[in-house]
Amino acid sequence: MEGRTKVFTVSEVNTYIKLLMEKDLFLSYIYVKGEISNLKIHTSGHMYFTLKDRNSRIKCVMFKSSVSKIKFIPEEGMQVVVRGYFSVYERDGQYQLYSESLILEGTGELYKAYEQLKNRLQKQGFFDKNIKKPLPFYPKRVAIITSPTGAAVRDMISIIKRRNPNVNILLYPVLVQGPDASGQIAEGLKYFNEANNVDVIIVGRGGGSIEELWAFNEELVARAIYESKIPVVSAVGHETDYTIADFVADERAATPSAAAEIVVPEIQQLRSNLKKIDSQMYLGILSYIKSKRVRLDDTKKSYTFRIIETKVANFRQTLETLKNKLNDNMELYVRNDRENLKRNVEKLSILNPASNLLRGYSFVKKKEDGTLITSVKQISVGENIKVIVKDGSILATVKSKCKGD
Repeated sequence: MEGRTKVFTVSEVNTYIKLLMEKDLFLSYIYVKGEISNLKIHTSGHMYFTLKDRNSRIKCVMFKSSVSKIKFIPEEGMQVVVRGYFSVYERDGQYQLYSESLILEGTGELYKAYEQLKNRLQKQGFFDKNIKKPLPFYPKRVAIITSPTGAAVRDMISIIKRRNPNVNILLYPVLVQGPDASGQIAEGLKYFNEANNVDVIIVGRGGGSIEELWAFNEELVARAIYESKIPVVSAVGHETDYTIADFVADERAATPSAAAEIVVPEIQQLRSNLKKIDSQMYLGILSYIKSKRVRLDDTKKSYTFRIIETKVANFRQTLETLKNKLNDNMELYVRNDRENLKRNVEKLSILNPASNLLRGYSFVKKKEDGTLITSVKQISVGENIKVIVKDGSILATVKSKCKGD
């Protein structure tokens, strides 16, 4: 019998049961309500308790990281809703509920709605980091959407003005809790986007219970933040409070005061940084110029540079020689052209009819059409002629004509 049957150790059985429980989807993410009993908070910060109702009990453990997020002090007899998962503590062979959050009964439905909306929006890409818009480095106009009477708005305005008095603040007053709050917050976001008159928007309020912060868990507000073309900073509650608005916003601030510090840089620090950068740039430029001068001096002293320098000098000398030759040739060319021009002018003067007139000669034209007469055959007796001399012309009539002298 023993040869045919596998025998398991206690540890193997407990490990197997643990794996079964952890793979069960129903048991891996569950809400359980009941009454707290046998409450013990260990020095390590972990909390151990029993969750019971009239008929049954479940052992529960909550680790320090989750205990720090509880918004109330757990006490014996409290009716609570625990969100967590079931697993087996292998050493004792005991299954228990590993608690991740603890809320008072009555707010459990709100937390369920919160988780459902968060999961749905996450699947739709509302929380994607690659669509987050960067905050402006130096905003000139900051919008604040919050209650005009709370401490949060006073803190934000005070911090912004202290850090940079040149920043303009535009306050859009809204309700931050109650049934009308989410609509007013969404309208504020829509207003600034349509006006396009600010560089960044802070939306938020001071801390409170889940019911008081619920307006920032509404899909209407989440969608308005998601659709905003202007960067949005969510500043809702205290450091441990997380709302849907925090996940959708381009930046999440732990508190309203922290939002003011994130959005507006301190002007004195900016001036100090600019002065430091200016000094670093000046020293950097001086160092760069110095290094280049050293390199230039080294280059000038190098053998290669001297060869190039000699070649350049030779080329310059050759160029100067060619320039002188060109000037000499140009002067010779111009001088020869002048002499040729003078000879041609003299030749033209000899051929010019006017020069013959100066020597006592004249020429004759027909009076009617100005035809030059070179033969007696061109003229008839009685015809009018025009005799051109050096200082004018003479009109005459032919009396007779003869050939030869």
